[in-house]
Amino acid sequence: MWKIIVVFCICQLINVILSTLKSVITIKGGKGLAAISNAVAYGFNTIVIKVIADVDMWIAVIISICSNLIGVYFALWLTEKMRKDQLWKITVTVPADNYDSLISGLKEYDISFISYETSSSKYRVLDVFSKHKKESKLIRNLFNMYDAKYTILANNGTL
Repeated sequence: MWKIIVVFCICQLINVILSTLKSVITIKGGKGLAAISNAVAYGFNTIVIKVIADVDMWIAVIISICSNLIGVYFALWLTEKMRKDQLWKITVTVPADNYDSLISGLKEYDISFISYETSSSKYRVLDVFSKHKKESKLIRNLFNMYDAKYTILANNGTL
């Protein structure tokens, strides 16, 4: 019986990872890749269904809950690690009193930006460009320091 439980545990964890990756690929990938990932995930799900027939229901429920907690987290972590760096355009609104300090910080880290003229004397607007994750962390820290509000847009091009 323990052998079946261990096999089910491993199969269920793989099933959750495949299902999570399938969902991400279906949303972000092309039609062909989405079809293949769905076929693989549902095919593997059939194996899990056959194995679960020999496992007590409460054991199956506990294993399913645990494998979902671990598997979804792992699959999303994996997709984040595999994601290529992109050029991100961040539109920022910063209080006018903090504008010069923010600009100095951006220049200190050699971060590209474009400043815009606005009719408001309370706020200034600029576009900041981030080329990779490390730079994005620096930018986010600067924004937090200077009470900046921002929206992010990913450009289609990759580095």
